[in-house]
Amino acid sequence: MAEITEFNIGQGETFKILTSLENIDTGQVRENFTTDEVAATFTITKLTPQTSGSFYVELTPADTSALTQRKYVYDVKMTSGSITRRVLEGYFVVRPAATR
Repeated sequence: MAEITEFNIGQGETFKILTSLENIDTGQVRENFTTDEVAATFTITKLTPQTSGSFYVELTPADTSALTQRKYVYDVKMTSGSITRRVLEGYFVVRPAATR
């Protein structure tokens, strides 16, 4: 079962979390669960040594600037052999920035 978490991020900010799971492959942000359009794709970076199982899941300031103010959905998946599973999922709320 995936960990369900809501994140709040400001437009133009860096979003970066550290997680300790093995074999994280991909993660995406979408406007809703049924749309085919991807609003953003997380960059997944494995930390060394890779045996630690630690990863950064990240969006750059350019990525978050491209998102509009709203509540999105997201998930992050891992694959181990032939098994694929969601490990993080929930809502991703983007707030507008006053300072530009």
